[in-house]
Amino acid sequence: MIAVLGVTGAGKSTFINTASGQNLLKISHGSQPCTQNPRAVEFQIEVGNGNRTIVLIDTPGFDDDKRSDVRILEDIATWMARKGYLKERMLDGLIFLHPVTLTRAGGSELNRTQLLEKILGPDAYSRVLIATTMWDYIVSEDLVKDRLESRLSPGGVWYELTSKGALYVKHRNTKDSAHEIIRRIVGITDSKGKPKTLLETELQEKQGRVVQTSAGKSLESRIQRDIMVLQDQIRKHLEQRPSGSYQNDGISEHKATWKRWNKDHRKLQGQLAGKEGELKQLQNVVVSAQYSPRISPPHHLPSQYLD
Repeated sequence: MIAVLGVTGAGKSTFINTASGQNLLKISHGSQPCTQNPRAVEFQIEVGNGNRTIVLIDTPGFDDDKRSDVRILEDIATWMARKGYLKERMLDGLIFLHPVTLTRAGGSELNRTQLLEKILGPDAYSRVLIATTMWDYIVSEDLVKDRLESRLSPGGVWYELTSKGALYVKHRNTKDSAHEIIRRIVGITDSKGKPKTLLETELQEKQGRVVQTSAGKSLESRIQRDIMVLQDQIRKHLEQRPSGSYQNDGISEHKATWKRWNKDHRKLQGQLAGKEGELKQLQNVVVSAQYSPRISPPHHLPSQYLD
């Protein structure tokens, strides 16, 4: 069983459709992700002298701005805690797809890559395979290679993963290329056994309290920092409050100033309320090894995966 992650538009559904030889998953052609919940596709590929059953998990876009980091962590934790995944069938590895058309690592990608590191734990980094996609859409491979090297260098978004065992390959958007990537992960499992992620271990130790896991604590700290920054911005914004009364001042320029100030103030208050809501949600998340209705029914999966 292999999870497929990546930013929206990285080609996760395309990779799974290509690898399986089946057009089961809808493909996104824009910035909006098609996948909202993890979905599974089962098929067979040739490994060595025989066939092996492979289950690929199509995951939500890792940079989907409509889904908070808390929601993504909650969904991943819920999925991992399901009977049949956490207790009976651990992941063999994770394929992290990256489109070479993406010019720079944004804040969302940086934050969620760090979240992924906390979910996996260093012992599982060697089961991550970073595969670059969308090579057919670029003009200069040299320019792309320079950008990718910066991601792999110290301080780069992938350095922590690759310096501790994660693999890095190029995916050519063919069935053979997809199968070769899968075989590499299967080969590692055959030689080292199935990995267990840090989140899986901690969920069992912490009775399913997500906020008490390393990933949960890291996310909690980041949200608390965001709250402090917003509180400081609101304090400074209040100090810049326009003088006089908006209601009683007939000067149109003054009214416009008040309107702009009020609009900005409401925006900051809304952002603060959103972060406070995320923090409360994170602190209340408890998962258990039961079926979650948020997980989309897998395609061609035997019944034991759903029990």
